[in-house]
Amino acid sequence: MPGQDALEEGYQSLLELCDRLEAVADSLPRRIDTASCREVADKLPSTLLIVHRLEEEILFPAIAAVRCQDDGQRLIERLRDEHRHDGQSAEQVARVLNELLHGRSPHSWEAIGYMLRAFFETVRRHVATERLLLAQRV
Repeated sequence: MPGQDALEEGYQSLLELCDRLEAVADSLPRRIDTASCREVADKLPSTLLIVHRLEEEILFPAIAAVRCQDDGQRLIERLRDEHRHDGQSAEQVARVLNELLHGRSPHSWEAIGYMLRAFFETVRRHVATERLLLAQRV
């Protein structure tokens, strides 16, 4: 499938950011790695957007070509909904990380840790599902 290498590189970048995010979550509240917070806050929304665009260019047409029309459309719409939700969540995570960097987060440590974990677990599942679809040739 053309472009699949670029998509896989995007997945790797996104999963690396998830690993950094997990390390930040694990360190709360004892030690905040400001370099990791800054890097994840800066890169997460744009990396996720790039991956979503690649999925829409590469994966979605493959789904439409192989699946029956109704089934394919339902799957594509579900994935688009996930993209919207994940994009909003990535913006929120970046905002919270920036608040941490400036010492002005209105959230408890538990709430921040929960938010970070919920985000990276969701993204990891999303990537795993889409890799499976690609491996199965949709």
